Amino acid sequence: MIQRIQTLFLLAAAGLLVSMFFVPMARFPEGETCIRYLELPSCLSLLLISTILCITTIFSFKRRIRQIRLCNLNSLILLGFQIYLAVLFFKREPEMIFSVSAIFPVCAAILTFIAMRYIARDEAMVMAASHLRPSRKGKKK
Repeated sequence: MIQRIQTLFLLAAAGLLVSMFFVPMARFPEGETCIRYLELPSCLSLLLISTILCITTIFSFKRRIRQIRLCNLNSLILLGFQIYLAVLFFKREPEMIFSVSAIFPVCAAILTFIAMRYIARDEAMVMAASHLRPSRKGKKK
């Protein structure tokens, strides 16, 4: 499981998503007031869904087609999350400063997409190898 490069990409994406639970989304320079991702229900739900999908994708390594579908779904959700954060950024108050963690969803989406490409490459390799093996259906030993 860990020996595959796609698992490392998925672990990096999951690490970025988990770190978003602990860092502030934006802060105000005058005071120590900060807004966290956990305070906004829409951000929290998108973050939870994406994190759970990423971890589920890591542990479904025996079913590559399912992994590819989960990666595609997770990439779409992460891009939607990034668009939502961009809308929040453009609607912000002028003195609000967004943190670097606001671009983590797009980084996680890119990592998930790259992992999906490696998973698809492995699946193609397995399918090509299975076509080379002779079929044993109907043959007696």
